[in-house]
Amino acid sequence: MHKLKKLLQILTMKIAEDNRRQCHINTAMSVIVCLSAGIMLVMNIMRHATLMTITSLILVGGFAATGVIAGVFKNSKISSMIMALILTGVFTVFPISGGNEGFAVLWVLLIPLFSISLFGLRIGLIMNAYFTLLIIGLFYSPLSVHIADLYTDNFMKRFPVLFLADAATAQFLAISMEYYYRVTKLQVYTDDMTGAYNRKYFMEMLESSLGTRDDLCIAVIDVNGLKETNDGLGHAAGDEMICSVPGFAKKAFGDDVVIARTGGDEFAIITYGKPEDISKKAESMKKYAAKFKGRLIGEVFLSVGVACRLEFRELSPEALFQKADKFMYEDKSAYYRQKGHDRRRR
Repeated sequence: MHKLKKLLQILTMKIAEDNRRQCHINTAMSVIVCLSAGIMLVMNIMRHATLMTITSLILVGGFAATGVIAGVFKNSKISSMIMALILTGVFTVFPISGGNEGFAVLWVLLIPLFSISLFGLRIGLIMNAYFTLLIIGLFYSPLSVHIADLYTDNFMKRFPVLFLADAATAQFLAISMEYYYRVTKLQVYTDDMTGAYNRKYFMEMLESSLGTRDDLCIAVIDVNGLKETNDGLGHAAGDEMICSVPGFAKKAFGDDVVIARTGGDEFAIITYGKPEDISKKAESMKKYAAKFKGRLIGEVFLSVGVACRLEFRELSPEALFQKADKFMYEDKSAYYRQKGHDRRRR
């Protein structure tokens, strides 16, 4: 169960360059499909093939539009959805209309091979599920009587088996490739010591669509008394203090937030909600830390600063991060004043 959860976490991990990467794929695919469908359009017009002519027109027009959406407007989600809908509709026609077993095999077998690689994991799996159900419905249900006259008996027996085997193999390979791509990215974006994300990932997420939401909140965290712990109990105890922070953060904020180590003993969180709710979670995190009982340390004290866009609408994501950092230092100063400690000995 833990391995499955880890697998899903990696496959669904947000990567800032995903949109740029997908836009490049969609633009290239749009150009290729427009060119190939354009050639098919001319050939079908010359052959007076009405259905194929309409299909080619849909492909040329649709993929010209998706190319503009991906290449000019840099919106991979909309372009991917439109492309997937067009291909799903067009490719559904082939096995249903019959009359050309070669095209039915070519187009429908291409779906499981390329859908995940072209459209991403979520859309690709949905397309594969749809076509798997379509093939099962057409060939193994009472609906098969409606296409039995369109194909040879040999095709009716072998094609669905071939498609299902191909779909299972292709999806396994595509998911494996996506997984190892993301594992590589995770290694680049992860702090080795704590297992949290690193500053590079945090800043990329701020600059991505995650940083544009109106309810964006940033919490900056700093460990108090680290120098004193290192000097008194050793660096292993200090490392335990630092490594414990992501656990407190996840317990208070949940697993679906971005938690990154941005410096030696500093962390930052990207989350969403009302300022008062986020502040309550920050206080809960500090309480969890104060009650911590580790192997070498008995408690952890945190300073936290929270800044939300609902309160600072004019600030950019980076400026909001700086504002939260300022609030954290104010909280740290208050902590040391209360303890009567010299800040320089932290």
